Amino acid sequence: MYSIYRKYSSFEELVNDFLTRDSIAIRCGDMAGDTYEVFYRDFAEMIISESFHVKAECSTVEVVRYEQTVDSLVDIFAHVLAGCDVIIADPRVPEGFNEFAATAAEAARQAREKQRDEFGRLRGRGGEGELLFFTSGTTSSSKIVRLTSGSLCTSAWSGQSMLACGKDDVILSNLSLSHAYGFVCSMLWGLAYGATVALGRDVHRFTGDALFFRPTIIPAVPSQIADMLNKDALNPELRVVLIGGAPCPKFLTERLREKGIDVYFGYGLTETSSGIAISQDLDEPEAMYPCPGADIRIEEDGEISVATPCMMQGYLGREPMFEDGRFYTGDLGWFDEKGRLHLKGRKNDVLVLSDGDKIFCPEYEEALEQICSLPDLGVILRDGEAVLVAGSCPKDPVIAADIKKKLVKEVDRFNRSIPHSRQISDIIMTSEHLPRTVTGKLKRYELQELYK
Repeated sequence: MYSIYRKYSSFEELVNDFLTRDSIAIRCGDMAGDTYEVFYRDFAEMIISESFHVKAECSTVEVVRYEQTVDSLVDIFAHVLAGCDVIIADPRVPEGFNEFAATAAEAARQAREKQRDEFGRLRGRGGEGELLFFTSGTTSSSKIVRLTSGSLCTSAWSGQSMLACGKDDVILSNLSLSHAYGFVCSMLWGLAYGATVALGRDVHRFTGDALFFRPTIIPAVPSQIADMLNKDALNPELRVVLIGGAPCPKFLTERLREKGIDVYFGYGLTETSSGIAISQDLDEPEAMYPCPGADIRIEEDGEISVATPCMMQGYLGREPMFEDGRFYTGDLGWFDEKGRLHLKGRKNDVLVLSDGDKIFCPEYEEALEQICSLPDLGVILRDGEAVLVAGSCPKDPVIAADIKKKLVKEVDRFNRSIPHSRQISDIIMTSEHLPRTVTGKLKRYELQELYK
């Protein structure tokens, strides 16, 4: 029976619970401004019916194109119930992702065929398939993360234990479900605990969807919230904004609080099925408490490691990446006297942009060094955007200005070859050498601190 704190062990258990509910599961809107709704019981029956059709096809891996419709959600749940591994393709994600997903799916199919029994069922997982998510960076640096329905449901339960939703809530779902944060926080969490999930109508109408659907909760990345604030597009019924996926500027938090909206920060990774820590003290949302079951530790070098029941099964086609059952996140952090986790930055070379997208800095730096013929370059994050720092520049202002002019031209050319959200937004020039190790590796955290 439905409970606001029940922990579900699988999608099968969750969907069966949908059958006992009489409230609205999903609300959709069309381009003409009309709405339609689907009740939990009807949603469950659609999933179960479709799962029988999928089982008859005996597929191993399916790419489900998510188009913010009920049918897309039915496809996702039905394929997992039928034993298929699911890769979610979203037309809103960065260019090239969906093509990469199709290629990865074919490789995954070949690996999965070896794990079927004589009845076509996946061994060792109760018959359910996995969801395959990609870590970001660039396509060449992406890895395929294997998550079970159980780990995703446990992640939703962990979040519910820290920040509860219920039957009276409407959650605006306008994050991409091809990312674990969007999948869990903007869809699965709400459906697991009886809220109504409002599917955003269209990416171009995102800033109008709050006024259209009147949500009480919005999970978002900082760039989305900034856009909605700038266009005065937040509805008066909104009581909670959950921010994740990228660092959030303090001024955004202050503007939301001025409107009487409670702001929560979440921290997690694809490898941990999304969130492992959520803020509780509304006056300090950047200070986050570990979720139930999340054993978070700060290592000697400041890196955050975690052991959690929401952990991935591993990377597809790779050996497990755990040490003593712990995953080393690559993030730097510290605990305060209240046991709250604070994030400090990235240990490795991946930067998280304001829209949650990520870039792999060495690829940028290598490409720019070649086209600009400058050997001392580094990419950092400033106000959620990528900024290029050019070190070892001449102190003579005339010579430096000439180099800057040429550098701007080459960076503009480089930007035209990549998606807009990942482009270099500014250039900083300095006569100082960029901080490096004895082996010549860039000390990115120190560089970030110097020019943040």
